[in-house]
Amino acid sequence: MQKDRIVLLDSLRGLAILGILICNIPVAFEPESVAESVPFWPHGQAPASLAVWWFTQVFFQQKFYTLFGMLFGASVLLVGGEGGDRDRTVMIVKRLLALLAIGLFHGLVIWQGDVLSFYAIVGLVALLARGWSARRLLTAGIGLHLFEYGWKLWRTLGRAARFDQPVPPDLTTRIAKESAAQTAGYTGDVMSSLAQNAHGYWDFVVGSWSWPPLWPMTVLALMLMGMGLFKLGVLKGELSPAAHKALVAIGLSAMVLVAAALSLYLAVPSKPAMMGGFSRWMQGLTAPVVSLGYLALLALAANAKVWRAIPAVLAPVGQMAFTNYLMQSAVMTVLAYGGRGPTLYGKLDRPALAGIVALTWIAQILWSRWWLERFTMGPLEWLWRLAYRGPAPLRRTA
Repeated sequence: MQKDRIVLLDSLRGLAILGILICNIPVAFEPESVAESVPFWPHGQAPASLAVWWFTQVFFQQKFYTLFGMLFGASVLLVGGEGGDRDRTVMIVKRLLALLAIGLFHGLVIWQGDVLSFYAIVGLVALLARGWSARRLLTAGIGLHLFEYGWKLWRTLGRAARFDQPVPPDLTTRIAKESAAQTAGYTGDVMSSLAQNAHGYWDFVVGSWSWPPLWPMTVLALMLMGMGLFKLGVLKGELSPAAHKALVAIGLSAMVLVAAALSLYLAVPSKPAMMGGFSRWMQGLTAPVVSLGYLALLALAANAKVWRAIPAVLAPVGQMAFTNYLMQSAVMTVLAYGGRGPTLYGKLDRPALAGIVALTWIAQILWSRWWLERFTMGPLEWLWRLAYRGPAPLRRTA
């Protein structure tokens, strides 16, 4: 049973890592102000492009960040325990500090969309709650999540009079100028792309920690929920089949509501900004229950003779989640940034980006399986472990 639970956690982590790529790739190939936009998307609104956008928003966007945040909370308990063991506490603190250093390097040098540094800092805060009961953890996590989205709704309602109004022309002009300047930086030589990337990462960090710090608040809420769900056995697949089916039904219902809101937004020719913002608000609010629906689907698949191959395929990707996440960043920026490869930044529509994602998924599934047949852990997992725990054997013995 314990082996099955570990495989399920690895499968969930693998699903999250692969799902995150399709959410990240537009931000790696276009300025952030236009990457997820429909009216500002520089390659037009062809049906295939809109279909990829809709599919990504309904099935992927925010769901897999959410799932990964919950799993990170579970990993804090797995590595650091509940706070009674001093050695484990020292180890988890060193682990998070090493992750912070790696995240800063990743964000400044490789890709400006790094979240590892945020997970490290917020993880140090979440350590204070390790000894809480599952009920208290869930209450705090859900309460923080609802507070955040209640605050966002209040701000949205304050602009309700503009709900069906088109995008203001002055905003269109400003975004176009900013996008042109960022594109010039990312498509220059190596030093130009490095400088633009570091600038983008610094803006992301400063903006995220300015008041109110919504992104760190989101991460903390997810970690607390994940820790509570782990203590209850939900993240280990210990619920009954009936409970898993109920989670699937709830998640599917939430997804249908979001899909309807996004479809209505696409149906309006002027693409009102407020309508799009409200759709994304619904998307974020319901993301935890949709993520739990995905979790339940994998748990059911693991116990079904026909579908159990799916979690088995995802598990090696999850065992090497750290390596695969950083590899995704390397692939995206080598293809997109100037001085590193073909400099495709700003040149690809969404269907082409989806093709890159699909090829990367296949490559990571195959290579993760090949690597773990020969080695005990991923190469970057080994380096990370070396930083906080000391040397460990990498190559498998016969």
